[in-house]
Amino acid sequence: MPAVALPPEILAKYEPVIGLEVHVQLLTASKAFCGCVNHFGSEPNTNICPVCLGLPGALPVLNGKAVEFATLAALAINCQVHERSIFARKNYFYPDLPKGYQISQYDKPIAEHGLKSSPSRTSARPTRPSST
Repeated sequence: MPAVALPPEILAKYEPVIGLEVHVQLLTASKAFCGCVNHFGSEPNTNICPVCLGLPGALPVLNGKAVEFATLAALAINCQVHERSIFARKNYFYPDLPKGYQISQYDKPIAEHGLKSSPSRTSARPTRPSST
């Protein structure tokens, strides 16, 4: 499909905003919210516990090393690191999510408002979408 040239009045009226959701895998010995090992290549359903399964009464405990690594990554991209952050359960159905929720951060993340320069010497400032 050929590129379409936009009239200048359209270009002046709108600002392009590109959103990226980036997932990373931190090199911790255990999972983010329990003590189970996270060894890649293990047999299915072997590195699990009541917390992983979301069983009643099993409460998650945050992996301190994951917080340390996340903080270091945040500092590397000039984020504002918060003293306090909050995790919440996002409840929804998904075929490969048998416990019915995902632990997530939205309102009070570990860090936010980073800045990363691109090779063209322009900057990109992450923004968070407004909640709807």
